[in-house]
Amino acid sequence: MINEEFLHFVWKFQLFDFSDLQSTHQVSLQIVKPGLHNHNAGPDFLNARVRTDEILWCGDVEIHVNSSDWYAHNHQVDQNYDTVILHVVYENDVEVNSRSGEPIVCLELKDLIPEKYTSEYDTLYHSISNLPCSYAIGNLDKLFWESYSERLLIERLESKMARVQEIFLSANKDYQECFYRLLAYALGLKINAEPMLSLAENTPLLLLQKHRPYRTKIEALLYGQSGLLKRKYVDAYPKQLQNEYLFYSEKYKLQSISPHQWKFFRLRPSSFPSLRISYLADFVLKSAPIFDQLLKFQNLISLLPFFSLELSPYWKAHYVFDKEVKTSNKTLGNSTIDLVFINAVLPFCFFYARQKSDEEMLMRVVDSFRELKYEDNKIIRYYKEAGVDVKYAIKSQALIHLHQQYCIPRKCLNCRVFNQILK
Repeated sequence: MINEEFLHFVWKFQLFDFSDLQSTHQVSLQIVKPGLHNHNAGPDFLNARVRTDEILWCGDVEIHVNSSDWYAHNHQVDQNYDTVILHVVYENDVEVNSRSGEPIVCLELKDLIPEKYTSEYDTLYHSISNLPCSYAIGNLDKLFWESYSERLLIERLESKMARVQEIFLSANKDYQECFYRLLAYALGLKINAEPMLSLAENTPLLLLQKHRPYRTKIEALLYGQSGLLKRKYVDAYPKQLQNEYLFYSEKYKLQSISPHQWKFFRLRPSSFPSLRISYLADFVLKSAPIFDQLLKFQNLISLLPFFSLELSPYWKAHYVFDKEVKTSNKTLGNSTIDLVFINAVLPFCFFYARQKSDEEMLMRVVDSFRELKYEDNKIIRYYKEAGVDVKYAIKSQALIHLHQQYCIPRKCLNCRVFNQILK
């Protein structure tokens, strides 16, 4: 399928036959510089250079499927197109003149684009596969992936910055409060991320820090604010939390969130929000020295001790209140710690480095993704099944971004993978 987007791609990367290039009026053409792709109003490529016979032209390039689209788009009355020196079309169906009546040099691509490019694009564009280029992506070499993964990771971190910025502003530009909320969001995983964020927003870090080093008081505030204490219990521990929370809720005029927000169904017990809240309490207990480390981020090793989070004794024999299970030493697993770094710690440090224009810290953050194991999820399995090797988080995060931002919306023409496949 030929469309303008495809022709932009062909022109941008000059994917056509250059031998004996001629205009539609049989004038010899030489493309000295294709120009810069313009995504705003006006001609499609700016500041191009084209030689016709012995004359060097400097100006802009406009691209259409049919030359008659010039008139369909009313360019003949738009002064923004007075600078066009070359009209590039798939098919020249009418002669085109400028506003002054002068003919515009035209290049027809219909017989110049190799069939391989059109057929490859048509295959990808109309594919119903989760991964349109699965037939070829596994053949791309390691050097390509090394450079493209870093670029895609930075794109993903830049897109995540919008959410971090939103949390930062809602926390009154307090970096500590912002990170605490971001961590709560990450601990909730996808299914309970929003309730965990609501819990953190309604239970500020500053309030919890007043009650260090008393874990029971911190848990009373967090569980009370979660709404999970709004029922009668048999066990002594939840009763103690209820009594503590009753006192503090009156003292601080607190309002809990709805307990109906929490999801337990189809979750592994280790992911139950009842346990994740206890892990958050443990972070609050350990958080005093962490922020100096975060705001001058050097490496992952210096931060790992702060995220080896543990549960309070009650939760080592329970997954929910009043239901005892076999005692085990439950700690935050390595895979979950990796996710916390991927979704909270490193995006926060990237955001802070951007705020402070610290390029060295930015690169330390990016390099740290090479030390974390990749996530095992449905998207990554698509790529692995297609033959793409994935070992570390820099690659998995890159592939998740690639799938969400390029594969799903079929933006193959903006993707370096497609360009590499054509080579």
